[in-house]
Amino acid sequence: MNKQEIISQLDQHYRAFTDYIRSLSPEDFFYSPEGKWSAGQQLSHLILCVKPLVHVYGMDTAAIEQNFGKADTPARSYQELTASYVARLKEGVSAPDRFVPGDVMAEEQQLLCDTLLQLVAALSERIQSFDEADLDALAVPHPALGKLSLREMLFNAIDHVQHHHRKVKEGLEARRPAVAGNG
Repeated sequence: MNKQEIISQLDQHYRAFTDYIRSLSPEDFFYSPEGKWSAGQQLSHLILCVKPLVHVYGMDTAAIEQNFGKADTPARSYQELTASYVARLKEGVSAPDRFVPGDVMAEEQQLLCDTLLQLVAALSERIQSFDEADLDALAVPHPALGKLSLREMLFNAIDHVQHHHRKVKEGLEARRPAVAGNG
């Protein structure tokens, strides 16, 4: 996937997620499956995860190399990276504290959606400054996957929003029969 395709995928999937979140009733926005995050917290988590990407992709290539180094291995495909992430999730890896969302308030629903889309737009703009070769040559740390090339980190950002979109939908779909049965 080249950088234009990555930018398109980021926009498509983050927009689909925020459109879905915007459509939720306050009750659904706050619903938290047992031991899981609510839709609002999933949204907040994604903001916490995208913010550092905007910062890193705003650095020049020399600063990235100096701070994080070069990729040790050839960049994996989107499918390979996604499979690695799924494997780590199955091992029970969880978000570091700095990416764990706090409480979210009802009046923040639209604002948080707007904030996430603004961050993704800023990230997309910053991706434009990189050569395709730099996306494969430079590396940054991922808390669950270790050292990733810049391209792999973007693959993860695309997969990550889809993962949380699925989680929100699954949680709400599992709830629907119980809600309908209680009437």
